[in-house]
Amino acid sequence: MNYDLRTLTDRAELHDLLMHLGQALDEHRFEDLNNVLTLDATGSTRNGTGSGRDVLIAQIEAGNKDYTRLLHPISSVLIEVDGDTATIRATITALSGYADSLVPASRRNGLARMRAVRTPDGWRISELNVESVFVVAQ
Repeated sequence: MNYDLRTLTDRAELHDLLMHLGQALDEHRFEDLNNVLTLDATGSTRNGTGSGRDVLIAQIEAGNKDYTRLLHPISSVLIEVDGDTATIRATITALSGYADSLVPASRRNGLARMRAVRTPDGWRISELNVESVFVVAQ
């Protein structure tokens, strides 16, 4: 592992990118994902496989928009930087529920594997694949 200043800076920026992903989901600000994903991003979520940022955002929004309460803690983050590309592995817990209850209607735990690229606007996710590992629904 390389721990030079550039790599550490890149890893911090990539970690922030993940936090912006979680924040966009939690706050129902799906349009903010335009600043997280590349235009040609590909990936798979529980709502299917897609190609293109708009398609991925639509998939992500479809799986979350009907819930009033969303919480997406991201943990066990491992970031590997190689020049202008990076791979990211993280676990994501998706808690989804409604305004009238503090008990989640759905709990999903998944493994996210991502690729990111450095763009003129900063790091962006070019590939987002989330695999469900555990699902608890009421």
